[in-house]
Amino acid sequence: MSMSAIELHSINRWEASFLREEVDGYFTHGIECTPGATVLDVGANIGVFSAAVYERLDGDVRIYAFEPMPPLHATLERNAREFFNGRLTALPYGLASRDDELDFSYVPAATIFSSSSRDQGNIEDERRRVTASVVEMIRQGGLGPVLRRVPARILTLLIGRKLRVLRRLETHRVKVRPLSSVLDEQGIDHIDLLKVDVEGAELEVLRGIEERHWPLVRQAVVEVEGWQQNRDTVCEVLLTHGFKVSTEQDSVQRAGDIGMVFAVRP
Repeated sequence: MSMSAIELHSINRWEASFLREEVDGYFTHGIECTPGATVLDVGANIGVFSAAVYERLDGDVRIYAFEPMPPLHATLERNAREFFNGRLTALPYGLASRDDELDFSYVPAATIFSSSSRDQGNIEDERRRVTASVVEMIRQGGLGPVLRRVPARILTLLIGRKLRVLRRLETHRVKVRPLSSVLDEQGIDHIDLLKVDVEGAELEVLRGIEERHWPLVRQAVVEVEGWQQNRDTVCEVLLTHGFKVSTEQDSVQRAGDIGMVFAVRP
């Protein structure tokens, strides 16, 4: 079956479009997947990245997709049933350094910003950060030539108003587990690609991998929030476990203090 990511059931079409555009950025710096791969999609949302991998490999892939937010997991599970031909396992929990239950803030109008590290205490700072990133994306022509001509000051005002939806948070108590426990439980004996996009909890995910399991990981791509603070630590974890590491941060990511870390075994 040929499937386009656009066919996926989505609770927010603009977010699905944004995620699809983001996918190509994962397959650079030597990252590749070949038929028969096992892929872990950590922070899967509704499964857009998983769908892109499924398409790239013509369905010859085994995907484990992690999404702890109940509304998002429900959509992910529906997509798994209807579009992935039994190749995707949707897991209803997040990953962390240990078994726990955490309060996650869910943003119904902008689900990609849902996170355990966002709450009413820091959401205004987050709104300003996201606004700066979106404005820079527009200035780079990301949303077409018309908006690009609007002065940055006006764009900042308009986007900031639009992103007031971030203030409307729901709190969900969700389960998190260390990845090593999941690998044992699911019988996963190799990981061709570990993709991590967890809105600030990247180090928690990596710290949930026991030493005995690191040799199973062939490649990893990690989106890092709090780039200035966390980049070096994420890189050090991967370097320590034998990976060749590359980093990338474009102007849009710089405005949002995020960036990408790519890790490949030599």
